[in-house]
Amino acid sequence: MNDPILSVEGLQVNYGRVEAVRNVSFDVAAGSLVTLVGANGAGKTSVLNAVSGLLRPRQGVIKFKGQDITKWPAHRLVKAGLVQVPEGREVLGTLTVAENLSLGGWHRGRTLHSNVARVYERFPVLHERRKLQAGALSGGEQQMLAIARALIAEPEILLLDEPSMGLAPLIVDEVFAVIEEIRLTGTTVVLVEQNARRALAAADFGYVFETGEVSHSGPAHELLADEKVIEAYLGLD
Repeated sequence: MNDPILSVEGLQVNYGRVEAVRNVSFDVAAGSLVTLVGANGAGKTSVLNAVSGLLRPRQGVIKFKGQDITKWPAHRLVKAGLVQVPEGREVLGTLTVAENLSLGGWHRGRTLHSNVARVYERFPVLHERRKLQAGALSGGEQQMLAIARALIAEPEILLLDEPSMGLAPLIVDEVFAVIEEIRLTGTTVVLVEQNARRALAAADFGYVFETGEVSHSGPAHELLADEKVIEAYLGLD
């Protein structure tokens, strides 16, 4: 692998005295789709929140494009090109779709208008509903809005936390189609997803989490064929 665009080394995250993540290390190659999978409570979201500056790790080093960003605040990371779509979508329900999108590009200035036009082109349903309050959208539409709001920020790395959560199977298909489209544009994607089989099928490389640690890692197609991973995380067909 060439120098990774994102590198996490010896990460430890605590909530008070509770150790949620211990000694986690992984690399993400530029332009790749890397997935973190595992059961609820395995530490996946804590890792993403530490990477995106929402949590301060107790130990470890996080590097973005070779620069130590471990102590950077979230807004600085967004400006640098590292953007997270949080679990549960977190759209601003009382604001309109258009207002949510504008907030996603708070730092983009002259490119904001063209970026909004671009995501409307990619997500026509958001253009149709641009004057509606975001809280009036369906769950799938809110997920599309959350992803579109992140794209307004022109990310080099997009961190996606459980994008399929609570969505109907057909909408999940749409979400994963959008993720693949984003990846094909050259944006690096780090995907946290409880639907391990679906996530690994979409990914280049995977890390399997168990009780705050990485228990398995490797090329995604190899993890999909690993009997131990299948038995523990994917279920039997």
